[in-house]
Amino acid sequence: MNIKGILITFLGLFVFSFGYEGMGWSIDPSMKEKVVAKVGDTEITEMEVQRMMKVLLPMSFYHRNITDDKLKEIREKALQSLINRELMYYEAKKKGIKVSKEEIDKLIDELIKQYGSKDKIEKLLKEAGLTLDEYRKELEKRILVDRLLNEHIKVNLTEEDLKKYYEENKNKFKEPASVKVRYIYIKVDPTDPKGRLKAKEKAEKAYKEIMEGKDFGDVAYKYSEDLSRIKGGDIGFIHKGRFPSQIEDEIYKLKVGEVSKIIETDIGFHIVKIEDKRPERLVPFDEIKEKLKKELTQSIQEKKYEEMINDAKKDLKVEIYEEGEKKNS
Repeated sequence: MNIKGILITFLGLFVFSFGYEGMGWSIDPSMKEKVVAKVGDTEITEMEVQRMMKVLLPMSFYHRNITDDKLKEIREKALQSLINRELMYYEAKKKGIKVSKEEIDKLIDELIKQYGSKDKIEKLLKEAGLTLDEYRKELEKRILVDRLLNEHIKVNLTEEDLKKYYEENKNKFKEPASVKVRYIYIKVDPTDPKGRLKAKEKAEKAYKEIMEGKDFGDVAYKYSEDLSRIKGGDIGFIHKGRFPSQIEDEIYKLKVGEVSKIIETDIGFHIVKIEDKRPERLVPFDEIKEKLKKELTQSIQEKKYEEMINDAKKDLKVEIYEEGEKKNS
């Protein structure tokens, strides 16, 4: 991420949190004095945790009550995020990564220009429990950690790397026998006393049209209540375990091109068509390489990240304080 991107993202970390004000959850200024963790000599306060919680809070909870369990989960993530940031900041400095005062000054100037005045920025930061000097420090940490990640955790896998991994781990890319299915689902409305009868009549209409020679995909689009209707009921290749046994028992009796009878279950009525069958196979490299690159890159990055965290912990003691108790991490 470039410097400008860092500024926008990092500013968003604080400005985004303001949106929660007036919704029953405001940052308590007194929490600036409550130390909840230490990383080496650096203290992490409850105010920092609350601020990070607002950033991590899923938008799905924005307009409704949050359970105590969910708040506890978010708080744990927020605290761990702050602890990891301090550990990575330490690693960045240890590896000689730097950001100049001039770079920070330039970012602050851009921020002031964007918001109109230094006073306005200081007012916004005060609402988030920060002074401008504290924000400068936070910004420095964010930039150094970002540079550390780019320089020491970034992974660039070549096609040769991917092929080598594929050849050495072919057992991971075996795929069980599968069938290509088109699917129609008519659900039963449990709130309607005649829901099952109505669903059955609808399924029978769909089945009749298929038997009369209408295209299965067109009928699926017209009648099905499964998301696959928008693709004409096409759900691609599936293997055993995708459907309940009631439906699978019928699916695996069918030949390519055949349509099942109407299958009735507790939740509704189902019609399937088998379009192709594929035996157990080794997924070809070209078919899997993009997914493999993404998954392997993420796995290597996570491993490198954990190694850096553990290296920092060798030098820095991590202490977490909960309700007056001290726990080492």
